[in-house]
Amino acid sequence: MSGIAARIRNGGTTGLARSAGIKSPAKDAQPSPGTTPRRLLWSVGVAAFVLGIGAFVLWGINGAGTLFDMIAAFCG
Repeated sequence: MSGIAARIRNGGTTGLARSAGIKSPAKDAQPSPGTTPRRLLWSVGVAAFVLGIGAFVLWGINGAGTLFDMIAAFCG
């Protein structure tokens, strides 16, 4: 039996990770703060979804020319 197989059987994979110098991700992980701006993230996601649906509706009604005209008017 090889040395690695003996370590895995006897000490599990954590012993192998410690001997290789790898830190355990569970000990280094930081908990997420309680003040995550979830409402802001959801509102931005909903707004992007609604804009995407609106773009598809405009594309379906009048074709791509309407969207290109709107972008040119907005940028110009």
